[in-house]
Amino acid sequence: MKTSLSQTLTPQQIQYLKLLQLPLIQLEQHVQQQIEANPMLDDASFDDDEFEIDHVPISREEENSTVREEMLNRPEEAKQFDESNDPFEFQKLLWDGTTDSDRNSNYSGNDDDDDNEMPYKSSTSESESLVSQLRLLKLTKEQYVLGEQIIGNIDNDGYLRRDLKEIVFETNQLLAELNYQLENNFNEIKEESPIDYSNPAKQYALEDEEREYMNKIKNITPIHSNGISKDIIQDVFGDSDSIDESMVNSIIDFEPFEEVTIKDAEKVLYSVQHLDPPGIGSRSIQECLLSQLDAVMEPNEYEDLSYEIIENHYDQFMKKHYDAIIKDLAITEDVLKKVLDVIRGLNPKPGGHDYQNEINTVTPDYIVLKEEETGELLISLNDNTIPELRLNKAYEKMRKEVKYRKFNQETRDWIRKKYDDAKFLIQAIKQRKHTMLMVMTAIAHLQKDFFEVGELGIKPLIYKAVAEETGLDISTVCRIVNGKYVRTDFGTYELKYFFSESLPNDEGEEVSTRIIKQKLKDVIEAEDKRKPHSDQKLSKLMKDHGFNVARRTIAKYREQLKIPVARLRKELV
Repeated sequence: MKTSLSQTLTPQQIQYLKLLQLPLIQLEQHVQQQIEANPMLDDASFDDDEFEIDHVPISREEENSTVREEMLNRPEEAKQFDESNDPFEFQKLLWDGTTDSDRNSNYSGNDDDDDNEMPYKSSTSESESLVSQLRLLKLTKEQYVLGEQIIGNIDNDGYLRRDLKEIVFETNQLLAELNYQLENNFNEIKEESPIDYSNPAKQYALEDEEREYMNKIKNITPIHSNGISKDIIQDVFGDSDSIDESMVNSIIDFEPFEEVTIKDAEKVLYSVQHLDPPGIGSRSIQECLLSQLDAVMEPNEYEDLSYEIIENHYDQFMKKHYDAIIKDLAITEDVLKKVLDVIRGLNPKPGGHDYQNEINTVTPDYIVLKEEETGELLISLNDNTIPELRLNKAYEKMRKEVKYRKFNQETRDWIRKKYDDAKFLIQAIKQRKHTMLMVMTAIAHLQKDFFEVGELGIKPLIYKAVAEETGLDISTVCRIVNGKYVRTDFGTYELKYFFSESLPNDEGEEVSTRIIKQKLKDVIEAEDKRKPHSDQKLSKLMKDHGFNVARRTIAKYREQLKIPVARLRKELV
């Protein structure tokens, strides 16, 4: 049998660690949720003088005596006094000591204010817009259903990544369900119809056009030759809002849906790709670019060449084998430059402008600015939007008087738990602020050169150094740094930006890898685009600048910077 020591975190410790991890926006949401969930909490930013309750501690005997006097003066309420029946007695406890005028002091007297709502601009999603355009095309009813299925499977970037065979299979299943539903509706209405289908005189019935004309003259609701009218449908289904016009027509003109094929899917997909924006629903970049070029009404010489290159010389184009393209098409380099300009003007992600893809703005958790007069760094938390919490005075009074009232044990436990949770949250937010300022102060001290001159002053830094500076655990430092941002005189940065590894330069000094990556980026941007540098050449050039970086390290940094290899950086200038 072995004995061992283990540390177990309490629920409050776990909650505090979660608070450390929350960025500013999420912390604000969490505090608002706690205010709504816990009546013991109040937002101190709101003035609630109308809820002030003058409370003078009294003995239990005085309290009981006062209550008895009140109930003698109001005998009709004596039977309702037993608080065990209504242990919370919220209305009395919360409003005790306030008058009707106090409770109505915030009423403006203008009922119209509640009805003044801010108008919102209506917006249409990409898929809704495509479906609306699809309905303007001349397609069969089966193809319309297939088109909507295709549009529903388009990703946010505008590409269709599902196999057409799967979409066709699902569409046929949907059509079979529609056929079953329509057939049941038709048979149900047919049973309710007063028309005698066995009447041999039906063969002499008027044609649809003649019957419709006669009905207009007689002002009678049109009846289809199969004996089904809209009135009959209404009698079966009830209120007219229960079915739409298209369903009525489908039942009257009952024709089952036919199965769709891959050929139908290719035809409908081609139509979808030529909607606005062109290229939507493409299965590859090549198909996307071809659809956009094909949508040009009157293409010029360069647009025709662009289509030719994308369709028949796509591999050479992607690998930037421009010499081979010039030779195959017998064109000059100047012509190819203009063709490339046309291709660069195309949109490789036609669905990228969907209104649902909102731009995420960053709200900094810290603000670190340099004082112009003294040169000192001013560090503060950007917590103005976080509600300042305090205990609710009405519920605080109720908690103090709980022993004088006939609350049951469950009510006493509930009040005690809400009080403890409120006190803990108020204290935890204060402790969080203190801890976060400690970490940011340590980072600002260790990266002082950055806040003086900018990115060129960044130094190598690891989490352990900040932990030693603050006396905190490394895991605590990681929780605080993760997902947090700071606004400085040089822009807004993620806290992770200040942590990086190091490499020695020629002088033996430790240099941050961020500086080395920035220098590598500058060297690549300054290269001749006709003959880009290889990784081996870049390693030599970096050594000339005082950074001894191996070729493999150059390749790793280049990939981290999302810079392609030399062959793909080649351009015609």
